[in-house]
Amino acid sequence: MDTSRRTAGLGLLVYGLGTATAFMTIGAPGGDYEDAIVTSYVAGGHLLTAMLLAYVGAFAALGLLPFAARMRRELPSGGDVVWGLAVAGSATGVIGWFLLGGIAVVAAEGGTALTALPHTVIYALGELGILVAGCASAFFVGSAALLLAARAPLPTALRIVTAVAGVCGLVAAVYFPLFLFWLWAIGFGLWIATSGTRASRPVEAQHQPA
Repeated sequence: MDTSRRTAGLGLLVYGLGTATAFMTIGAPGGDYEDAIVTSYVAGGHLLTAMLLAYVGAFAALGLLPFAARMRRELPSGGDVVWGLAVAGSATGVIGWFLLGGIAVVAAEGGTALTALPHTVIYALGELGILVAGCASAFFVGSAALLLAARAPLPTALRIVTAVAGVCGLVAAVYFPLFLFWLWAIGFGLWIATSGTRASRPVEAQHQPA
């Protein structure tokens, strides 16, 4: 079954919008250490919110799959590489979000037995979760964006923006480029969803034994 461009574009849009929303609202500890942030993240009243937002981020990461399925068929060359990079980006995103949500699950299920867990350990796990869910996923998708900029039939301005976004994805661990990368994912997803149809690569015929 062939994925439509609208579905593909909406998939990338969901990835960019859902990931950014979950990232900015989950309140996970990361960046400069602040004990108050760690305390609030594992506070009883925040645990359910953290778990739900982690699921939002994980489902958003799955949006890369329909996008990549369409690009795989549409690109004249390099489509299989884009597909592989997007699958890796989706997988790392899901893993990272489950790591962030897992901190809340540990705090909820461990109860008072974990109150003595050092906040520096919680901070380290939160930082790692952010790097995997946000930055590692962006690294893979940014690599795919660079390939799209080189191989896809894009308007010149969009090609340049896509190349810049790809670089932003590669260096997302610096933090600020991550937001530019998400803006591209949202905008490029909208463009794909509303730009009409493109021819898909024909599927190679399978030779059947006589």
